[in-house]
Amino acid sequence: MTSPKVSVVVPVYNCRSSVGRALRSVFEQTLAGGLVEVIAVDDGSTDGSGEELDRIAAGRAGVAVVRQPNSGGPGGPRNTGIKRASGEYLFFLDADDHLGPEALERMCAMADEQRTDVVIGNYVGVGRGVARFDTTIPRISVDDPKTDVYGRSLTAHKLFRRDMVVEHGIRFPEGVLSGEDKVFAAHAFLHASGVSVLADYDCYYLVERDDGSSIMQGGGAPAGAYFAEAARPLLEQVVSHREPGEVRDRMLVRHFQRDVLHRFNGRFLAASEDERRETREAVRALCEEYLTSSVLMRMPPRHRLLAHCVLGDHRRLLVEIIKAALGPEPVPVVVDKDRAFSLFPGFRDPSAAVPDAYFDVTDRLRVRRSVTALGWDGDRLRVGGTALLSMVDAADQSVAAVLMRSKTSGGEHRLEVARDAGFAVDIAAGSMPSGTWDLHVEVASDHLVKEARLGADRVPEIDTAPPARFVTSGMGGAAVTPFFTREYGNLSFTVVPGPGGLRRLLRFDSLGWDESGRLRVSGHVAATRSASARVQFAIGLDRRGGGGSRRGDVETLAGADRLEFTAVVDPRGLGAGRWDAWMELAVGGETSRIRVPMAEPSSAVPGVRRTSFYRTGGGNLAVQVVPRRVSGMIKRRLGRTG
Repeated sequence: MTSPKVSVVVPVYNCRSSVGRALRSVFEQTLAGGLVEVIAVDDGSTDGSGEELDRIAAGRAGVAVVRQPNSGGPGGPRNTGIKRASGEYLFFLDADDHLGPEALERMCAMADEQRTDVVIGNYVGVGRGVARFDTTIPRISVDDPKTDVYGRSLTAHKLFRRDMVVEHGIRFPEGVLSGEDKVFAAHAFLHASGVSVLADYDCYYLVERDDGSSIMQGGGAPAGAYFAEAARPLLEQVVSHREPGEVRDRMLVRHFQRDVLHRFNGRFLAASEDERRETREAVRALCEEYLTSSVLMRMPPRHRLLAHCVLGDHRRLLVEIIKAALGPEPVPVVVDKDRAFSLFPGFRDPSAAVPDAYFDVTDRLRVRRSVTALGWDGDRLRVGGTALLSMVDAADQSVAAVLMRSKTSGGEHRLEVARDAGFAVDIAAGSMPSGTWDLHVEVASDHLVKEARLGADRVPEIDTAPPARFVTSGMGGAAVTPFFTREYGNLSFTVVPGPGGLRRLLRFDSLGWDESGRLRVSGHVAATRSASARVQFAIGLDRRGGGGSRRGDVETLAGADRLEFTAVVDPRGLGAGRWDAWMELAVGGETSRIRVPMAEPSSAVPGVRRTSFYRTGGGNLAVQVVPRRVSGMIKRRLGRTG
């Protein structure tokens, strides 16, 4: 008999209406049926869920139904399932939820391939919000701060390697209504040799009950059980399995914000005095044991202040801070010199004795910016947009725009900014020194200045950067190429002055021979009318190895944003040999020669004997002239004379 690949554990308590769908999603998995073991544990249901499980399992192989007295929470039935499981992997499916058809096959394949101990399949919220991942990550350490899988997702709805769970005795707390899944998942993460994230398939559908009867919809576990059986174990596990430092602090910040201090919410305000007291006392004990100053100062002001109130027994201020955080408007921010402070109750109140640092949001302020207009206006690149410091009164802010040269020091150019509802800058990009330039905005309030790149956030109409063009530059011109950076989508542009820049934008449209056998080359450059006036072209043929040159004529036609040229050179009468075609570009006294490219195969020149053109190994145009043949009669006469 084939051993199961994965054991799916389903805790069931009064879920008769939804458990059928949950189990059908397992039976319909693309992973072969013999590889999936289902252990459904009825935890003392009173609505007939147990009988429904018996009916569904009747005559179906690989499905075990376990009945047990109610244990007071989902942890007990899940632990029962772990004891009964024989699969290589464990998966915990709640009876309200369901799986995508390929979920188990994809997650098991990922774990097999990467040898990871935990696989996170992407989540879909049905009537509720969920943590989703944008990028599939084959293997990552739980300590990696970039993805922070530990901080983002601590539900139990993941694939776990059973050997790891058994070896380290990882179990769910029993008898607690909420938070038990975090304890299990965090413990598993802390022992996992590697974690995989499967973001390109929706694996798990988390469903909110329509009748609001789920444990979390009801507010979760009471304070006494929750803090003792869920919150405290989370902190204990982190301290036990991670050394002091950056990783431990980041994990503790997550738990204090989302698993300890989060209980100071609307439920706390509506709770009985006994519930409030239990919450305050439990949180105070955890703060005294595990909340270091480095962890405290990594948290936002609200959480710092909640911890301060609990530790100092400031009950009235605690309530005022909770109410302020729950208010319809964001808590305002005030700037004092070069620091910004969130104006929660107690700010600079002598009776509260709260340090200013607890209200400080300077490092958390972000520049909210957007590009709303972007395009060429003659020789200038015009950028319009908005830029504001978040949470700070807009009337107290000013905006500056700065060009900074990429990857070099000392390259900075400040721009004049026009202000209205937003801002606008005109960039004389052609006048900038050569190189790549990035556009930044600086937003200031009092002495506080925040800087940010522009371009990544922009209105949908701006999906591409304006086209490159040749613009006026001092006595000459420069090629300016705007672009959005590949990684973050920020706005930058390159500047290449003189003939080198013109060469970048030169495009050949056609190449051929007229009825007289003259070579005709036409093309264009994206250029402003003023820059076009500073450009000159020449065309010619040079004999390879020296010994001759022939120049042609060039006619140009300048438009508002395009300079067209037609160049003609006559190969008739050229001496025998190979002749290379070239064009010369001149801007502001500087010149540069380029070869004329050729895409077509070799061919004879129409109407001109002994002459053909061909494509060189470098893809350029060359003309070959063969010498005249001497007749046999002349050869014989020359022979007799000799």
